[in-house]
Amino acid sequence: MEPLKISDELIAEMQGTVARHDDRASDAGVALQYYAAVIGYVLAQQSYPTDQKKEFLEQLNGFTNHVFEDCISQTAPPAQTDSAMGKWRPGDA
Repeated sequence: MEPLKISDELIAEMQGTVARHDDRASDAGVALQYYAAVIGYVLAQQSYPTDQKKEFLEQLNGFTNHVFEDCISQTAPPAQTDSAMGKWRPGDA
């Protein structure tokens, strides 16, 4: 299976599509609620047994968390500490 092709352009287009149906979706938080609702709605419409749907929903949740963690690790600035070598603070001798 080929990796998914996620880009800023794709996300902007998706959010724009939702916002055309509901102006509030121009807010990322509202758009995210729509994305989550669509996942639940589409999955519920499938003809799989309920247990299988729930298992797939759990897998999707795990996948979402994996993507989130991966993106955070790539965009988060390095942690800064106050104990950096050579750091001067007022009052230090």
